[in-house]
Amino acid sequence: MRSVCVSLLALALLAAGCGGSTRSHTRSKTAASGGTAGPGTTISVHVPASLLHLPPTDQNGRRVSLASFAGTTVLLVPFLTLCQDVCPLTTGNLLQVEQSLDADNEASNVEIVELSVDPGRDTPQRLLAYAKLTHILNYIKFSYAKWELVTEPPGELRALAKFFGFSYQKVPEEKPAGIDWLTGRPLSYDVDHSDNYFVIDPSGVERVAQDAAPDFRGILNPKLYGFLSELGRQHLGHPAQPAWTPADALQALAVSVGRRLPVGGLD
Repeated sequence: MRSVCVSLLALALLAAGCGGSTRSHTRSKTAASGGTAGPGTTISVHVPASLLHLPPTDQNGRRVSLASFAGTTVLLVPFLTLCQDVCPLTTGNLLQVEQSLDADNEASNVEIVELSVDPGRDTPQRLLAYAKLTHILNYIKFSYAKWELVTEPPGELRALAKFFGFSYQKVPEEKPAGIDWLTGRPLSYDVDHSDNYFVIDPSGVERVAQDAAPDFRGILNPKLYGFLSELGRQHLGHPAQPAWTPADALQALAVSVGRRLPVGGLD
């Protein structure tokens, strides 16, 4: 994935809305500190019921929906398992966010949902393999973590992208082609996409929208590091600025949770 900067497009989509809703009101950019992107843009817009009840399939082959997470804060993050530059860093940041939530006894109150923008390849089986590869599965099994990796049919994915304001596009694979970490075969295409996360509160209201790449700080899973393209390794050492950190994501989640979420063990 060659991540694209789509700030202007995202803002246009934010205003476009979906299903009669508009995302152009009650918006204010939370000030960033330390050169980071900050937590994102604060917003207060009800997610349409038609989108809340879309039934994506998770890594275990179960049909879930945003509505099924009612009563829980949701951190929705578009990604794909075959991304070679930014998504592994996003997942690394999310693992650190989950670590902090678990240390603060908030893990059971926040649902991380990674939404694939590559429905053609990201089957439930591949999503489960990715969860194992990145140790997400360990968090789910041995803590109170709530974490879903989900895939939607193309039409439903387009509806979610239109409302939330993220973009993605299937493009030719660069040469030499990257190698699929699961099958060992050369990749046949790529997916460009914007870098975002979105916070949805327990009542189904979107509260924060982020439009920035991740700033990962730590030790990346060796298998994921080996899958990074040259551009991905550049992002690891010198992330595009402004970029969001785990502390920024926790600050965004705090808007919904209603209290400060400390960055446990990451400061």
